[in-house]
Amino acid sequence: MKNLLECVVSVICFCMIGMLLPDMGVKHGHAVVPEEITPLVKSKENGKIAYLTFDDGPSLNTMEILDILDRYHIKATFFVMGNQEPYAKKAYEEMKARGHAIALHSYTHDYSIVYKSPESFFLDLNRLECKLQQEFGIKSRMIRLPGGSNNLLRHQAATRPIINEILRQLTAKGYTYVDWNIDSTDGISPSISEQQIISSVQKGTKGQKHVNILLHDINSMKNTVKALPDIIEILKKEGYSFDTIDETTPKMQFN
Repeated sequence: MKNLLECVVSVICFCMIGMLLPDMGVKHGHAVVPEEITPLVKSKENGKIAYLTFDDGPSLNTMEILDILDRYHIKATFFVMGNQEPYAKKAYEEMKARGHAIALHSYTHDYSIVYKSPESFFLDLNRLECKLQQEFGIKSRMIRLPGGSNNLLRHQAATRPIINEILRQLTAKGYTYVDWNIDSTDGISPSISEQQIISSVQKGTKGQKHVNILLHDINSMKNTVKALPDIIEILKKEGYSFDTIDETTPKMQFN
């Protein structure tokens, strides 16, 4: 009965969001940057900018990550999941209160649910949107797909049409999906060393003006937290400023 109620609430919320959304400036299936923010997009294209992005949170590490970012006066982008654990409520609230960008990832991160069909994907996504809006007043149109837009399932014949249709619908509905151009490799395993994470980021910056760095906010990924200060120091020495991801950010998509 509880699962049925959650499903009904998600469907109702999904419909309400669709009706209440303002004109997102979408024409012919392509997101259009409003004229008033075009100068901001151009200004961001000119400098060296690092975007620190954290997937899969909140976790037991979130508060420590936030404290490190505060120490350096840096704002990051958190692509969050639905987390009902007691510690998660404070983490969501602190992300928002400290001025970080909170964007969408998925509620479950369960591939068997998220990528079962486009309908299943958007029900899962809407469940996350409802939670963030109703409990924390957080709204976002920025999303990072679990595994990225070019994940392994997109290379399998059975699931390729599903992923392609999800991407098409995301654009048509006014979302912007965000990938990355530096993988810190921290998500491979908790055994990935602090030094390997740092090295992966440093190597990835070579010849890059804009770096969108994939990091993870997961309970078991303690080495990500340990590596973060060194990553920030390296990026600062290489002349990068830091920013969060929004509609003025130059697009970073695999396709």
